[in-house]
Amino acid sequence: MTIRLSLRKRFKKLIVNSKGFSSVIGTTFMVLVMMFLSTTIFLWTLSQNTMYNEAVRARNQEEADRRSENVVAVSGNYSVNEITDEVTVNVVLKNAGSVAVQIINLWVLDSDPSNQRYTNKSLNLNLKSGDVLNLVGSSGLKVTIPGADPSHNFTSWFVTSKGNTVPLEKEQEGIIVSQVSQGIGSVGMDFGSFVYYHVDYVSRKYRLRQSEWPNGLGGFSVPKGPNIAFRVILTNFDTKKRTINLTSPSVLWMLFPTSDVPHSVWWYIVNVDGTGTISSTYSQISLPYAQPTMVYFASSNDLGKGSFSTSSSGRDGPAAVNLMLFGTIGISTFGQNIPFVSVYFT
Repeated sequence: MTIRLSLRKRFKKLIVNSKGFSSVIGTTFMVLVMMFLSTTIFLWTLSQNTMYNEAVRARNQEEADRRSENVVAVSGNYSVNEITDEVTVNVVLKNAGSVAVQIINLWVLDSDPSNQRYTNKSLNLNLKSGDVLNLVGSSGLKVTIPGADPSHNFTSWFVTSKGNTVPLEKEQEGIIVSQVSQGIGSVGMDFGSFVYYHVDYVSRKYRLRQSEWPNGLGGFSVPKGPNIAFRVILTNFDTKKRTINLTSPSVLWMLFPTSDVPHSVWWYIVNVDGTGTISSTYSQISLPYAQPTMVYFASSNDLGKGSFSTSSSGRDGPAAVNLMLFGTIGISTFGQNIPFVSVYFT
């Protein structure tokens, strides 16, 4: 009881003494403010630490993804339009890595001392793991470099969205260019891809027989008729890397060594679409530098002078085959004769 009464008396004195009561209230408020500030600073520090750790994890993941990218650019080559200064980059892109890759830019440098210029092209190419993207022929990437020339050397590289660079690896040409371009001419032929087709007339259109399309039949033993067409694969190995355009007089012709007088027969160049249909007119076929191109011969008439008509040998036995090509190479005229295969007609 004595202790309780003592406390009551002291509490009454504290209430009566306003100065002492104010000191207690002020001290309590200050303690609460300090606790609030301490808690706020602690939570802010904790949130900043969390944000930092998340940023570090994200950066580490981004770096891991960047290092996981493995895109290669192979079979690269260049062709130049001398009139427009347009440089075409032909390349095959392969995603050999484990993650998808987005390619956002292509840089091309003309490294010739007389014209050291570069340009870039924005891209949006997405390659999943294992994808192969053929950017060749009509799908080649085109950029413009003022003063570019077919004789110049070029360097290219791709840039991914994660900042990796992918240098273009040039196709090795050395021995082929030396033997073909400086030996017999600028155009070489793939002998193993020489094939023939039968030509059918369907729905008022001439078409390569669908059961033989697109691969064709081995071209070294051929029926003597009727209505035969041929396909060759040609590659432009011009040392100046100029584009070759083939015109309508280009013809595949054969010579039979008959006992009386030599007998010849011919097939003029034609355009064939993706379904095997032969066009009744002719438009120039381009051979970009170092890009294998399928070329078809099926007409007995030059389509620059007359209408399409089927052709056949009409004879059996062996025949020597020649390929006479005409057109332009860059801004110059072009002509080349290729004595390339022998055919046996049955």
